[in-house]
Amino acid sequence: MSIQLAQKINSSIICADSRIVYKDLDIVSAKPTPDEQQGVVHHLIDIKTPNEDFSAGDFVQLSEDIIKEQFELEKDVIICGGTWFYIKSLLDDVALPKCSINKELREELEQLDKIELWEKLNKLDSKRAQLIHPNNKDKVIRSIELCLELGQAISEYKRQENKKYEAYWYMPNLSKDVLYERINQRVDKMLEDGLFEEWKRNSEKYPNSDIMKNTIGYSEFFDLENGIYQSFDVAIEKIKQHTRNFAKRQLTYFRSNTKICLINDINEINA
Repeated sequence: MSIQLAQKINSSIICADSRIVYKDLDIVSAKPTPDEQQGVVHHLIDIKTPNEDFSAGDFVQLSEDIIKEQFELEKDVIICGGTWFYIKSLLDDVALPKCSINKELREELEQLDKIELWEKLNKLDSKRAQLIHPNNKDKVIRSIELCLELGQAISEYKRQENKKYEAYWYMPNLSKDVLYERINQRVDKMLEDGLFEEWKRNSEKYPNSDIMKNTIGYSEFFDLENGIYQSFDVAIEKIKQHTRNFAKRQLTYFRSNTKICLINDINEINA
């Protein structure tokens, strides 16, 4: 849909996806190939390696530069993707707190297990902790980092006004059953395209990448390797299950935005 719309209005696309930004994570992120992009410029693809950090703040800064450049050319910009926090951070009426990445702190926190990390966040900001699953180690660490940098709980931090853009929100009108079936089919297609081989290759190339260990479609193979799953088939079913669970959370986030219009095709967009 985004590519069709970009062609219709002569626009480009900012990819709001926390995994597409990484080089070599091609199949696992369902990264659009050059052929699939159909000549439409896609921003923020392959700009980091899986050993590098990339935050919502980085996404906002880079996206604002792109938007400014496009606006100077009198062009609109399409933002497409499923990382809700990236999109919200860019377009929300209040700004993200400015907080740099503290590598020394992160290295220290990485030594703790998931439960210890979550309990540490719970002491700093119990409201924030209740919103994050202990398994989401990256987000727990970032939240601890923010609390310490700000000197207070994130949930109590008063953010500055951020209303910069006039945005129109659209989401494909799919039933949950259709969406889940597409997810299952996509995982099967990813396997056919070499998902397991890609994981094996990248796990050797980036042996210490936390990004990869926290990516659905790779994390299950790490768990298989560590004996958590009994067979390859079980790992594949877990990829499908975890992707469906993630999609369900995405739907919850997007449906919380009353500005979003459900559409069946781009002809319903008054571009």
